[in-house]
Amino acid sequence: MEAAFWHQRWEENRIGFHQADFNRWLQSWWSAQQQGEPVLVPLCGKSRDMLWLSGQGHPVDGFELSSVAINSFFSENKLNETVSAEGPYQCHQHDSLRIYEGDFFAAPELGRRYRLAYDRAALIALPTAMRRQYAELMSRLIEAGGQILLVTLEYQPEQQRQPPFSVGEMEVRTLFERHFQVEVLGRAAELDHPRVLSGQLSYFDEVAYRLVRRPEA
Repeated sequence: MEAAFWHQRWEENRIGFHQADFNRWLQSWWSAQQQGEPVLVPLCGKSRDMLWLSGQGHPVDGFELSSVAINSFFSENKLNETVSAEGPYQCHQHDSLRIYEGDFFAAPELGRRYRLAYDRAALIALPTAMRRQYAELMSRLIEAGGQILLVTLEYQPEQQRQPPFSVGEMEVRTLFERHFQVEVLGRAAELDHPRVLSGQLSYFDEVAYRLVRRPEA
């Protein structure tokens, strides 16, 4: 998907994928994770989940293409930021929370790997071909034994052909099982979602997975 698409969505404030509250799966699953371990948050937008992770004692590295999203995150949460060039990115930083402005697919140029990652709106934002590239990139960025909390959406794909996309369990396993052990943590039906209530979608489920990076072959 072209970068211009996402820049336009943010500039026009068409961000129905943005979640104002902390994600339920993040709050229920993350308590077992080690404090102080940096967390990778790809395609982070202006997600307040980064504040929650920071509050649990984690340094946070978010990656976001849109300067509008990044500026909104810091202004809406009343956070001072410093901005500096780092590799191919502009790094916006407040204490140990950093958001890298630019193309996430350039992340290997920073030379970092992570033991923890959180994806609520990255995989489901990408079209099919880019999802394969994304899964491969995540396998490069996550250390052996590292974990990803992945949250996806499922609905009848023919009923909506724009992001956030429906990504079912079979596709998640096809994308990730080569490099990760895949465990379904839970599923929640969004019965009160506006598009379900209006009849546009027959169902709208949020599904959470734990992905554990396999040792290098």
